[in-house]
Formats: sequence, C-alpha cells, structure tokens
Amino acid sequence: MANQKKQTTESKETKQQQAQAMVDDLMKKSLDAFEKLRYYSQEQVDKICQAMALAAEEHHMDLAVDAAKETGRGVAEDKAIKNIYASEYIWNNIRHDKTVGIIEDNDEDQTITIADPLGVIAGIVPVTNPTSTTIFKSIISAKTRNTIIFSFHPQALQSSIKTAKILQEAAEKAGAPKNMIQWIPQCSIEATTALIQNPNTATILATGGPAMVKAAYSSGNPALGVGPGNGPAYIEKSANIARSIYDIVLSKTFDNGMICASENSVVVDDEIYDQVKEEFKKWNCYFIKPNEIKTFTDGFIDPERHQVRGPIAGRSANAIAEMCGLKNVPANTKVLIAEYDGVGDKYPLSAEKLSPVLTMYRATSRENAFDICRQLLHYGGEGHTAAIHTLDEDLATKYGLEMRASRIIVNSPSGIGGIGNIYNNMTPSLTLGTGSYGGNSVSHNVTDWDLLNIKVIAKRRENRQWVKIPPKVYFQRNSLKELRDIPNIERAFIVTGPGMSKRGYVQRVIDQLRLRQNRTAYLVFDDVEEDPSTNTVEKGVAMMNDFKPDTIIALGGGSPMDAAKAMWMFYEHPETSWYGVMQKYLDIRKRAYQIKKPVKAQMIGIPTT
Repeated sequence: MANQKKQTTESKETKQQQAQAMVDDLMKKSLDAFEKLRYYSQEQVDKICQAMALAAEEHHMDLAVDAAKETGRGVAEDKAIKNIYASEYIWNNIRHDKTVGIIEDNDEDQTITIADPLGVIAGIVPVTNPTSTTIFKSIISAKTRNTIIFSFHPQALQSSIKTAKILQEAAEKAGAPKNMIQWIPQCSIEATTALIQNPNTATILATGGPAMVKAAYSSGNPALGVGPGNGPAYIEKSANIARSIYDIVLSKTFDNGMICASENSVVVDDEIYDQVKEEFKKWNCYFIKPNEIKTFTDGFIDPERHQVRGPIAGRSANAIAEMCGLKNVPANTKVLIAEYDGVGDKYPLSAEKLSPVLTMYRATSRENAFDICRQLLHYGGEGHTAAIHTLDEDLATKYGLEMRASRIIVNSPSGIGGIGNIYNNMTPSLTLGTGSYGGNSVSHNVTDWDLLNIKVIAKRRENRQWVKIPPKVYFQRNSLKELRDIPNIERAFIVTGPGMSKRGYVQRVIDQLRLRQNRTAYLVFDDVEEDPSTNTVEKGVAMMNDFKPDTIIALGGGSPMDAAKAMWMFYEHPETSWYGVMQKYLDIRKRAYQIKKPVKAQMIGIPTT
C-alpha cells in the first residue's frame, strides 16, 4: 500500500514537471512574439484583427458544427450565430478604438494618454461557448498587442484548437508574429495551473465554472474572471405578455440556454400568472407535474455541488426529460418548467440551469417579486444578470437599483441581451463580469480596454486665475449714487473701519440712503481692524441679530469686506462653526468645508482707495 502511494505521488510529480516544461516552452515563444508585437503600429494591428475577424466569419458554420458534435451540447445553428457575433459584432464595436501608443493628446489639460499592452494573456475557454469565446479573446488580445496562450476545455479541445489555428494562420498572413496565438495541446489540471501561475502571465482572462474562476483569482497573477449566473426574470402585471414569453422562450432555447446571462427562473405577478402559464404552453413548454418534480430533480441536480449535472447542461428539453426520468413529454417541447415556491439548497431547481429548464414563481405583490428575485440572485448568481418585463419604466429603474446584478435587461431576451449590442447598446462581449457581488474584479462586459495599461503624461500647468464678482458692478465716478435706486433696502447694516468714519466716507453712504424714496433705517459697525478677528465678527453678528438688517454694506478695503461676508454668513446660518472655516487649504475651490451661501439679506460692497 505504501509503495502504491509512493508511485502515485511520483506519477503526480512527473505530470506536474511535464506540464511545467510544456507551459514554459509555450511562454518563451509567446514572450518572443510579444516583443515583436508590442512595437506594431495601429494600422498593422487593425489589419491583423480584420483578417482574423474575416477568417472566423468565413468558418462560422463548420466551427459551430464541430463544437456541437464534439461537446454534444447546444444547437449548431445557434453556435454559428455566436461565431458571427464574436467576429463581426465584436470587431465592429472595437475596430475604431485607439489601442496603440498615444491615444489622446489633450492640449487644454496638458495631458497625453498612452495605451500599452499587458503582455501574455492566459485565456481560459469553457465548454459552453468554445469556438466563439476563442474568437472573441483572440481578437481583443490582438487589438491590444497582447499575445495569448489558451487552455481549452477537454470536452471541446479539438474544435477549439481548430478555431485557434484558423485565427493564427489568418493573423500571420496579415503580418502578425508567429506564436501570437498558442494553446496547451493536451488538457490537464496541471497544465492549466502551470499557465495561470506562471510569473510571466500578465493577466488571466477566465471564462468558466466557479472552481476555474476561483483558481484564476487565487493564482497570484492579475485576473479577469467571470462568475456564474442565476438570473431571474420578473414578469410584472403591466408587461406585454405575448412578447415577454416569446423573448424568454427564445433566450432559453438559443443554444439550449448555455449563455450564462439566460433566464433561470421567472417570477410572475399573481394577477397574470395563469395567463402567462397558458402563453408558455402555446410555445410548447412542458410544465413538470408535481409528482414528477422529485424524480426530475434527482436526475438534474448534483446533490454534492448543488448545481446542474455536467452531462445535462446544453442538452435539448427532450433529451433532459429522458435523462431525468420524465415520461410522456411531447416531442416538440421547447422548455421544461417547474412551478416552485422556494429558493436555496432545500429547493435544488432554484440553482443555475444552463439548459432549457425554468422554475416559475407566483408573486403576491411587487415587493414579494423583488424579494424572490433577490433570493435567486443570492443563490449563485449575484452580480450577473436580472431581467424584467414591464411597461412601467419607473418600476424597471427601481428594479435595477435594487437588484444586485450588473446587467438589468428590460423587455428583452436576457441571454442574448446580456452579451450586448443586439437588443441594447451594451458593450458586446462573451466575458461578462459580475463585480464584487460575484467575487469578480470587473462588473461590466469585458472588452479590449480591459487588456491595456493606460499611462498618462501630465505636464506642469498653472492653476486657473479667477475672480468671482457680483452680477452688477458700478465703477464709474460718483457711482455711490446708485445706492438710491438699488431695490429692497429697508434696513442697512454698514460694516467698516474707524478710519472710514473719521474721513467722512460713512456719512456719504448715509446721505445716499437718506435720499431713497423710502427712508432707510441704518446701523453702523465701524470697529473692523486690519486682519479682523473672530471676536470682531461675532460682535457684528450680535448687533445684526438685534437690528435684523435686510442689506449689509461693506465699506473700505479687504478687511471690512471679509468681515462683512463672515458676519453675513453667521447671521443667516448661526449653526455654522468656525472650525471648518479656519482649516488650512491649498485651493479654496476644493475645500472640504462647505461654505453656505447666505440668501436672506443682500450684501453691497463699496471699496475705497
């Protein structure tokens, strides 16, 4: 027994050593290619990407057929559409992006923005979308002058390798360096681990199951991983029911529901529940009978992982029905639906399904519907996608605000809507981030910008010279007479220094106030010293509180002007504290302290020279 254990350990170590040597060789070739690619111009890069996109589009059908045959999952015609999407839609979206060198020279801000590549990308590809994901990741890597080494899913190895070869050949013909795209020829956990943990791996672009994504984030290297989806779709009572059910059936049957943004459960308002159920039946959806649910669940869900069993994901509704012990399911069935009333481990079918299978919940109110959707997201889908069907736009916004999901799909098929750019204007992508909700580093649809280092050259600039002035300024000789006509002066509080009183300037202001049509009451505060103190301001505020002025007249230089403004603020906002006002600052425009704008009384400044 001990000898057998020793042999097993040695065999494992040998596998690890062989995998490491293989990955090291791939990495060396990739780094050599990167050293050439990093100096390509934008024109060279775009020419290569264009050639790759055209090659992928040319082979969209045969690659789809190969993937469907090899994996035994999905629908070949739908996989063909995914391949076109990954080439045509993705390339069209990023083709005009500047990803090389100086991408912005802002003379006004005196900044220059530069795009630099990351290096060698580790591309993890799932069994659900093998060829389309390979196309997508290859194009966005090339667009950003990164090289890529793929680790393909063992159940989709041959179709994935064929895709990578087509892309690499097209790229080389367009001038790309040899080995810009590479792959691990034989799948193994050891090889994938060696790739994602290699110190020369610049970042990991991981699409796959929770274990793979967790491994990517635990590798010690930067990672862009995406989490699972368990998206709910709320059908609210105002929804266009016929369109809503059509969209959901379309989404769940497209490639047999393997897009991770697809609906996994529908939550329906009680008022329209029966109508929705009948509409589903019109589209040949089979409602699993109550006495069939346990048998079906036992065949569908892995009790250890609380997830759909591996062989079931991506199968047709009829194939799944047969695999899970359902009898007498019509041959034309599109989607299997279980009416459900709970979420969590005790309700296994509430998990992500990756197949044309739905659970359906009856909601007693909008609040109840929101709560069910939250629970479903929490049970394995937080951060991914949630859908709502409603004609109430405010409700759709409220749903988006409250759901812990990065994509809120409104009145559209969630699966096809979630990848973007078909039913909406979201960024098209086959790698959908789930943010911190789902333990991801990004919450958006991953694109070329995620594979760039952005540098900024910031030149010295002078702070803006500025001055804020009142709406009206009277500066001509004898403009003091304007005091006669300024409206809304009934009680004026004059703030000045003792010198202004001695020289007769205060009296000149008083004379003008007396000439107003309605005699104006006034009070003079002439104790402002140079560099006025807080005591001076507080003394003036006390006099204001007794006099109740509607106008404050500051007469003199900077000292009475500043004192008057401070008195004005504390008069109208007695709750204001000196503490924040007296803190040091670098730029008054950016102070942390909030200066409250007085609004009751008006202030008139009369500078003297």
